Amino acid sequence: MNQIFAVATNTFREAIRNRILYIILVFALLLIGASGVLSELSIASHERIMKDLGFAAINLFAVAIAVFVGVNIVYNELEKKTIYTIVSKPIARWQFLLGKYFGLLLTIYVNVLIMSICFLFMLHYDSFRTSEESVGFMSASAQSFARSIVNLVAWNQYEATAHMMPVVVATLIELSIVTAFAILFSSFSMPTLSMIFTVLTFIAGRMNDDITEFAKTIKRNALTEGLEVPFSYDIARWLSYVTPNLDLFHRTVEEAIYNDGKYGLDGAAFAYAALYTAAVLCLAMLVFGRRNFK
Repeated sequence: MNQIFAVATNTFREAIRNRILYIILVFALLLIGASGVLSELSIASHERIMKDLGFAAINLFAVAIAVFVGVNIVYNELEKKTIYTIVSKPIARWQFLLGKYFGLLLTIYVNVLIMSICFLFMLHYDSFRTSEESVGFMSASAQSFARSIVNLVAWNQYEATAHMMPVVVATLIELSIVTAFAILFSSFSMPTLSMIFTVLTFIAGRMNDDITEFAKTIKRNALTEGLEVPFSYDIARWLSYVTPNLDLFHRTVEEAIYNDGKYGLDGAAFAYAALYTAAVLCLAMLVFGRRNFK
């Protein structure tokens, strides 16, 4: 356990020194900050547009961090030849890989926390701006920031941000799966291919429900016409089983924005994420354990 913690801590320190990380974070904060301005240009609900853009920015840029930082996390050790020093020490390869995973996940979670506070700040500040009570800029900013921090613990304390924190939690859970895939692909592939594989997995995961429905449509059409079920049905069904069902977590965003948080994450979603992440990490450890570094 100490070895995993040491690798995770070192990975976190390396990741926060990565300039790409800060470039992505700055772009995310700018987009979240601009959501208030962009929402004014839309004929749709002002509040919904802000939430849509804010959550989209948090999710998109967090995935970008997982992809751009994660795919290099193992490759850099090979490129710098430091992997030979590491594997020669009393640390198992699976401990090294788990440490890398938790270090990267901690980096992503810290960035999501920063983006979430900025997003909550924008929602609170907008509620002050649109309210009838007269509040100065400095007072509104200070109160908005204080409420954003309180929101991290008291989720539904304020009406402006009610049902928002479960969406952040859903995003964190989704990112744990995406990060596991980034570690898996980086354990045996080059950064460019790892990046492509991780992005494609993320897209397929978001389209899991569509893939499942597509498979059902193929089978239904074939049976209606009295034909044999084509091989494409088996491929689509196999893809729906293998790819992660990220719609389970993305659906929480839509429910929080459009249905006032009527539905949310349940125990089954947490269990699914934990089991799926564990399976991907086990596969990554198996592949990395068999890899020849010579």
